[in-house]
Amino acid sequence: MKRRLALITTAAFVPLLAAAGFADTVVTPADRGGLALTVTQNDTALVRDHRTATFERGSQVLVVEGVARAARDGSAMLSGGGLVVHEQGFLPGGVDAAGLLAASVGRDVTVVWRDAVGAEREERARVVAAGQPPLFQVAGKVVAGEPARILYDSLPPELRTAPAYRAAVTVEQGGKRGVELSYLTSGLSWQADYVAELTPAGDKLSLSAWATLVNVSGADFPAAKLQLLAGDVGTVANDAPPRAMRMEKVLMAATMAPTRETAGGVYHLYTVAQPVSLGDGERKQVALVAPQNLTVSRQLILDPLPGQAWRDRAADPEPQHPQAVLRLKNGNEPLPSGTIRVFQRARDGGATFLGEDQLGDVPAGAEARVTLGRAFDVTARRVQTDFNRVSAEITEAQWQVRLANAGDTPAQVVVRESLGGDWLVLDESAPHKKENAFTATWTVEVPARGEQVLSYRVRVKG
Repeated sequence: MKRRLALITTAAFVPLLAAAGFADTVVTPADRGGLALTVTQNDTALVRDHRTATFERGSQVLVVEGVARAARDGSAMLSGGGLVVHEQGFLPGGVDAAGLLAASVGRDVTVVWRDAVGAEREERARVVAAGQPPLFQVAGKVVAGEPARILYDSLPPELRTAPAYRAAVTVEQGGKRGVELSYLTSGLSWQADYVAELTPAGDKLSLSAWATLVNVSGADFPAAKLQLLAGDVGTVANDAPPRAMRMEKVLMAATMAPTRETAGGVYHLYTVAQPVSLGDGERKQVALVAPQNLTVSRQLILDPLPGQAWRDRAADPEPQHPQAVLRLKNGNEPLPSGTIRVFQRARDGGATFLGEDQLGDVPAGAEARVTLGRAFDVTARRVQTDFNRVSAEITEAQWQVRLANAGDTPAQVVVRESLGGDWLVLDESAPHKKENAFTATWTVEVPARGEQVLSYRVRVKG
């Protein structure tokens, strides 16, 4: 993939430094003195990579190896005492034959020619052009042709086998010193995963929260100080294509929950107590918040009719099974958005998986709704028993809902209707509740192995 450099291009950057006689100062991951990651939930992370480098006095090229392949151009910041950065950029890494030949224009190589009978001869040549066929200068003449092989003395400085950061710097005084390279990268993210265990009675649950870390950035991050930023962080869309997920195993690796603080007044920032190592292609979990016990209530909620059912005669819809919903009251810890999986411990100690749902951000003390699936034993059959068009804008419709419960325990069903426009309930067999400007609900108790019938007539304008 072709990458754009933040402030420079390889073609302009490297020859300029070479002509000035600048020497490369290369630091590798072995020179790392510390590493810190701040990871968001939307595929963006801040990397702070501290290295120790030995500089010569004056101008030179600093190369930092072992950066993320997905590092974002324009985000790099290099700091260090007595160091001034003039130009900088990321080199993506990766070498192929065509790229190596193109980068060697103007350099001497050894070409191997093969004649018609297969005999080979070598000669030194200068690469003039990397077209098809390439052009070489040999003994004062320009030769066009495809040699059998090309032998290179070394890689050109602008080509590297692995991603790197490269900068033209001036150093006031030579010697060893620490530098810190900070940059943003894609391919590092986290999400919250919750494990909820209901009591046998079903009125309380124990909630455990994990942060699932994913690294497909193209770099390893050993023993990193880790912070997790919860919230919707604004970013500019990246033009890089999506990368294939290369994650298979999940490692449970945490003994202490992170500490939490606010960041920028709008986010929650979790600092993990212990360093975390995250290799490229790895997926790992760390504890997010301490387990907490929450109070819950169960509901069965019947989906609304389509809006047209209140504005025209309608055929009877197919029987429905209401949604099984848990309403939980959050405690003192905010819950970042993520996936919640609900289990219930039976009286014999065994656990049953009840379902999973996507949980939105839940502030401290707020209520959350978790949909587990459809109720197996409870069935609802709706019938439109009357319809009247009062005027061009006003209609009246009467519906009957027959609720059947084949289970061994009573069921409470909430029937929801999304009415839209201006509406008025004219008649009903049970009182309704106005949930909002467009929605009415009825709560019906259905006995075990029994039925209950609900009916209502509604006038709708608009």
